[in-house]
Amino acid sequence: MTKSILNSASSLGVMIMLAPIATAFAAEPVPAGDDVVTSGEIVVTARRRAESLQDIPLSVTAFDSAALETAGVNSFRDIAHLMPGVQFTERGSLSAQLTIRGVGGDSRNIGIEAGVGMYLDGVYIPRTSGYNADLAEISQIEVLRGPQGTLFGKNTIGGVINIVTKEPTDTVEGTVYASYGNYDAMRTQASISGPLAENLFAKLTVATFDRDGYIHNLYDDSYVNDENRRGARLQLVFEPTDALKLKLNGDVTRDRRTVLQTQMNSSAGAAAPYYTGNRFEANSDRPNDDKRDMWGTDLTAEYTLANDMVLTSISAYRKINVTVSSDIDQLPINMFNSDPLTDFVQMASQELRITSPGTGPLRYVGGLYYYHQRGKMLREIYIGGSLTSGAFNEGKAITNSYAAYLNVDYDVTPELTLTGGLRYTHEKKTGAYLQIRGPVLSYDFDDLHRKDENVSWTASATYKPSDALTLYATASKGFKSGGFNLDTIGAANLVGNDLVFGPESVVNYEAGIKGNLFDRLLRYSASVFRMDYSDKQVAQFVATGASTTPSVQITNAGKARIEGVEFEASLSPIEGLNLSANATYLDAKYTRFDYSTIGSSVSVSYAGNRIEFTPDWMLGGQAEYRFPVGAGEAFLVGSVNYMGDMYLQAEALPKYHEDGYALVDARIGYDVGGLTVALWGKNLTKKDYRTYARVFGGLDQAVWGEPRTYGIEVRYRF
Repeated sequence: MTKSILNSASSLGVMIMLAPIATAFAAEPVPAGDDVVTSGEIVVTARRRAESLQDIPLSVTAFDSAALETAGVNSFRDIAHLMPGVQFTERGSLSAQLTIRGVGGDSRNIGIEAGVGMYLDGVYIPRTSGYNADLAEISQIEVLRGPQGTLFGKNTIGGVINIVTKEPTDTVEGTVYASYGNYDAMRTQASISGPLAENLFAKLTVATFDRDGYIHNLYDDSYVNDENRRGARLQLVFEPTDALKLKLNGDVTRDRRTVLQTQMNSSAGAAAPYYTGNRFEANSDRPNDDKRDMWGTDLTAEYTLANDMVLTSISAYRKINVTVSSDIDQLPINMFNSDPLTDFVQMASQELRITSPGTGPLRYVGGLYYYHQRGKMLREIYIGGSLTSGAFNEGKAITNSYAAYLNVDYDVTPELTLTGGLRYTHEKKTGAYLQIRGPVLSYDFDDLHRKDENVSWTASATYKPSDALTLYATASKGFKSGGFNLDTIGAANLVGNDLVFGPESVVNYEAGIKGNLFDRLLRYSASVFRMDYSDKQVAQFVATGASTTPSVQITNAGKARIEGVEFEASLSPIEGLNLSANATYLDAKYTRFDYSTIGSSVSVSYAGNRIEFTPDWMLGGQAEYRFPVGAGEAFLVGSVNYMGDMYLQAEALPKYHEDGYALVDARIGYDVGGLTVALWGKNLTKKDYRTYARVFGGLDQAVWGEPRTYGIEVRYRF
């Protein structure tokens, strides 16, 4: 059924792209649902109401549709480099990792929650495996840093990525887009929007992405790390009265890729005869398939009372199925491989929210939230081609979470606003785990369970001495619930409680300044912060419940301190020229990590080590220049994003150290009458950099970032 829907949607997209465009619709529209610049201010909905970005006591970065198009953003992987303090890495659908200010991680294991929350039109995306989809017809993306629990349904300790799509319009409008680049990369997007009946509006968006692989597999003369994605989204808006608005969304994505989970990174161990030192070569004898199917639907009802108070209900269901086959050793000899690794997850959520009017000295947002997640996993690990010598793993995890939250603003004076927020969370998890792996490593735990109750909070003061200057100070606490370690384990004599770990928490202290100068030609924001990370969920070398012999288990013994500074600025010195820059400095270190492991046999302390995947500096700059040419407008865009040096594992060894690197992107194009033609390039300097590294079975392994890509794109709006 999913395949039929996608094929039909793709066919409709082609029809849209080829259909003659009537001149009656040739005028440039203002996209519906855009958070546009009003009176020179950037409007965001990060706190569940339309507010000026300058007025809110949060560290927030916002990208509207124009900024996303200027930067050539088509997926979350594209935009991550533009977000100060944000790190996103992906080595296949199961192993995506997202952190903000060093807090977050992945949720590859269905028993572990994500540390950063992603929301699409108010709906929580349950797993990091569902993050990197196509970003088509996006109105705005907002990045909120620090714990977020008193404004959003699901509690998150690292921050929130809030994605808002463009809503259907009351006139017939549409967009068609096509891009072609090296590696035979072909990307298409098409959308059409308009009225279906009185007070009923609809929008259909379809997207495709195909690309040949860019890594040559010497074993069978094939090319891997390709792309094959199909996606569609249907949106309906019904406004039967001025007070009631109903929004129904449905989306589906289908991925079929060949992805290397890792590559050889040295000639150590069994890799010696095969290592070439060329990152664009592999020598893999087993399949490296990555299949992802996900879809979701949600219904949002908004009712405005006579006093302008808004009642909102968001009902959602989402499903993510991932199946991966991987040559774990990445060698032409069959040492280790997995076939398959699967995560099948479904979630349902219900949020009820009340939002006070935006006028008056007292403003508030409050809500009730229910979240249900059901996941199951399968891991079949082969050693020497034999499952009997390897491991068979099955697991399941069920989460039921209930929460109530309230966030209140009060204007003490016209210049001073105090904010307070509370959240209560009650979360219960149950699960089971089966491993068949020899006589001493086989387990059958059918009654895993834990319960978490937590009160998180936020408090802030905002002082606005003038319309051009805002000062704020914020303190907040967030938590991430405990869970289960449902993955292949190599420890003997385990009991069920060895697979269970508790929650972790972060307290964030932050002070910032936001302002503008020269009649809003220069905008800036800066913040300093400290985050105390407690009971961090880490893998440690500890004794199990049934033995004094240490083994690697996920525990809550980690602590960390993260301090930093963030700065953003934009400047329009002359007509047509826009400059922007951002900088983030992070001093992120473990303060406790007592029983870490080297080679699974020696216990050491990582206290004082830098947190993995956390660079010291992240710097970015972009210049955009637009000028009239003939009947249209030409534009030049260039950007440089620098990622400072970091460690790719908590074990701070030289082999895991990655030097700083800069990525250079550029676009040049021409706009006329709704038509845009542009040449684009990413990673133009062909920088090679690693995003992941590990040692497995005596093999040094790594993942490299995207190579240089370039192409031409055409976009038409009608």
